[in-house]
Amino acid sequence: MKAVPTTVSVSVSGNVTLPCYARTEKTIADDSVNILWNKDDQMVLQVQKGHTKYGSGFTERASVSLHHYKDGDLSLNILGVTTSDKGLYRCYHNTDEEHGYPSAVSLIVTAHQKLCVKKFGDNLTLDLFGSDSVTVTFTGSDTEEIQVCNVTGNNTTCSLDYNNRVSVMNHSLVLRGLTSSDGGTFTVKDNMGEVISINTVTVEGVARNRSFVALLAFPFLVLLFIGLFLWCKYHRKSQVPENRSYYNARESIVVIESSQRESAYIGVPQQETNPNMSGDLEDYPGLPVEETMPVILTTEKQDNIAEE
Repeated sequence: MKAVPTTVSVSVSGNVTLPCYARTEKTIADDSVNILWNKDDQMVLQVQKGHTKYGSGFTERASVSLHHYKDGDLSLNILGVTTSDKGLYRCYHNTDEEHGYPSAVSLIVTAHQKLCVKKFGDNLTLDLFGSDSVTVTFTGSDTEEIQVCNVTGNNTTCSLDYNNRVSVMNHSLVLRGLTSSDGGTFTVKDNMGEVISINTVTVEGVARNRSFVALLAFPFLVLLFIGLFLWCKYHRKSQVPENRSYYNARESIVVIESSQRESAYIGVPQQETNPNMSGDLEDYPGLPVEETMPVILTTEKQDNIAEE
């Protein structure tokens, strides 16, 4: 007799085979096979006189192979394991008193583990694994566990943060419009508090989008700064000639006015009309002595000689 495990572990929704072996007849007819599997003293499956009976919750999920039975293999196959399947299993053959080997197998059911990498705005689907009543909770990286929803059939009772974002479809809870705050762990528990699944969620796209935008914006800002700098430099250069011409215009006006004032102080008209003008030149403070008087005196003498 080969060694077989007495403890078998499987995760929720997985398939499992519970081993059992016994001495059997290879030539036995199918309608003579007698196999019984119990779980915690409750029938799981019974094959008797060619007919198969199932215990509650195991219909079309539990099975044995009559072909393998003739080789001494009475192992029980269970499909789609749930948390309620955990317990102590025993197998019998021929009579309810003749058990196989090992005499008992303990089935341990662990939570279904799932890693989900989603993008910002995607939907998240949480499998409820056919459970009629479950509770979904969420634990963030820096937050304590909070309740998301209680689900009974297709009806949900959710917290305010999730009330308008969830729906139930095909035994699954759908959470719409993921954001960065949804990154964390969603846990599904049955009505007995047993953990059915642990879903670790990562939401990508938020930080990456910001970095991408910053990467695109940086060269644009550099070009904008350079363009603004060159424009200011050109604008200043274009204003310099205008300012100079303005100043020159003012200077030219001043020169003109100065010349007019000088000519106004010259006493030529008075000397021509009144040759006998007497007095010192100091009496005419506005008269530019050095520039005008020598020329005027010389001109007057020449005019007098000519007249004589």
